[in-house]
Amino acid sequence: MSESIREMGDVLTRGQNTNMEALYLVSLAYLGFLSVIRIIDHVYVADLRRTNLAAAGLLPFHVWFVVNSILDSFEGSQLSEMAFKCSWSLSELNHAIFNICLFPPLFFFYGLYYTDVWSVLSVLTTIQFYQRRWKRLTIVAGIASFFFRQTNVFWVSIYLGGSEVMRNLRRGRPGVDFPTTASIMDVMAASWQHSCVYDPLISQAYFEDYIKFAVSVVLASIADFSQLYPSLKPYLGIFAAFGFFVVWNEGVVLGDKENHVASIHLAQMLYIWPYFMFFSFPLLYSYILNALFPQTYIPSPMRAGSTRHQLPRLMVAVPIMAIMLLVVHFNTIVHPFTLADNRHYIFYIFRLLFRHPSIKYLVVPIYFICGWAAITGLGGLPNVQTPEKPEASIRQKMVRSAAAPRMRYWPAVDRGHHISTAVLWLGATSLSLVTAPLVEPRYFIIPWLIWRLHMPSPLPTGDLAGRKWLKKSRSCTARLKAIFYGKHDHRLWLECAWFFFVNWAVCYTFLYQGFEWPQEKGKVQRFMW
Repeated sequence: MSESIREMGDVLTRGQNTNMEALYLVSLAYLGFLSVIRIIDHVYVADLRRTNLAAAGLLPFHVWFVVNSILDSFEGSQLSEMAFKCSWSLSELNHAIFNICLFPPLFFFYGLYYTDVWSVLSVLTTIQFYQRRWKRLTIVAGIASFFFRQTNVFWVSIYLGGSEVMRNLRRGRPGVDFPTTASIMDVMAASWQHSCVYDPLISQAYFEDYIKFAVSVVLASIADFSQLYPSLKPYLGIFAAFGFFVVWNEGVVLGDKENHVASIHLAQMLYIWPYFMFFSFPLLYSYILNALFPQTYIPSPMRAGSTRHQLPRLMVAVPIMAIMLLVVHFNTIVHPFTLADNRHYIFYIFRLLFRHPSIKYLVVPIYFICGWAAITGLGGLPNVQTPEKPEASIRQKMVRSAAAPRMRYWPAVDRGHHISTAVLWLGATSLSLVTAPLVEPRYFIIPWLIWRLHMPSPLPTGDLAGRKWLKKSRSCTARLKAIFYGKHDHRLWLECAWFFFVNWAVCYTFLYQGFEWPQEKGKVQRFMW
């Protein structure tokens, strides 16, 4: 057993590992424990892969805790006092968590010996400790996360540090701290004088509101720096440790440095949007559908109020797409590994992009539309108004409360996440991606996961509980209607079915569609993410 572990260590530390050896240490502890209790006496490849299966078993619980913490943060705020609320039933909450764990690029690595599953678990653990305000454990978990993947430092220091700033700075109220229609000068004056942040809702914000938010955060942070600094020390410490490592190591990666040189790769922030749309179109199609077509032409299960007012204005869309075109022209980096390894799906995507010189420019509108849908999705779909019902008596309310299924309340869908959520997520995502010259689906897992955890759900139907509960019926059609979209957000079923299909296709191709390279006869090569 000891010889096998030493052999495993030699393989993992030959100088080609780009990440630190946290996965090896976890495997060493896990396999050591199994050997002590006499379950194994020799290390095989399958034993190493079970390390990731153990992480996969822990993942749903961590996702559950993080989602509930997000919901609790809204229940403890003024948002819980809104008249209209969109709710989670317990079945929908469990269904959403199940879908997240089925996310194809993550699901595929449950059965292989890659660092991504434990990397995701370590980031979720850090976020969980942060949300519970366990500062010391947050620091320990954050540093441990850095040892699984170096770019995790941006999530456990920049993202959580920014969240701590927003937690400590007071969010200004329109009409009280800020004028209802605030100019940039109004925002600057109020932020400096009252140390409050201009942070409107995503569903109600224009492009210039994001600029006002950035100015407001900077001024409010400077004005209240003495109060902010003590709470930011843990996150500044984690980032300082990362900086020390980069200086000491003379680079971000440990091994194979010549093939993994950090560089500015802005095109990564274009590739991420089709990635999100491909995997999450069951959640995002509603925004595009309700923006393009009148409500009367949309089937009732897919109807959720027009999002046309949220479409970007021409004076905003044109400059943004122009910047995207410049990024494509001047900053498209094709790593040698990308077009040299035909086992990875990204190889075929890039072959398609470069089949003709014009294709990479023609897909810019696709980047833009997918990006708009992903950001708009964080703000939720607009509220579908219904006639008000007469106020029920206290006794009626108590009876209804006792009979209703368990709910968790999300913020009202026309009062969804504030733009600070989108800005913090975009900032951490950008920092973790733009320094990587190599494009890999694995690099987008954590950005997708954080985005998905904040996606408001379910679709609104206009009643107080966010559902139009169907009356019990013996009709098979009525029961199916209730299960698939009457009592349950139909987008969760679509997402689940899509993930099952993609996972089946990828796993089947990996297992049964192997091929051989001419230079390596007799050795099976397999397709993978």
